[in-house]
Amino acid sequence: MPIFSSGPHGSWRTPDDDHPLISARVDHNGEHELTLRPGADIGDLVALLTTLPPAAFFTEHFGDVDAVLIFRLVPGHPATVPAGETNPPDPAAAHATS
Repeated sequence: MPIFSSGPHGSWRTPDDDHPLISARVDHNGEHELTLRPGADIGDLVALLTTLPPAAFFTEHFGDVDAVLIFRLVPGHPATVPAGETNPPDPAAAHATS
């Protein structure tokens, strides 16, 4: 089966095994792990990213075939920046704005 679709994204591209093209889970540390397999398209990735909390930030990745992206939340920080403040340049201290 080719991994490049000729139509819209969807589950028809999922290989005939127990592993979907995309998946998300929260591990015991509260880190959000997003897994992408070959054949996943931008629609799949966007759908997966919308499952993350707004304050999550990308920290690292693993894998050479299946890509695992790790996102974390800043402990004790709200999801928005108070009015008049800007996001700090340090990614570990950054959080989303609305």
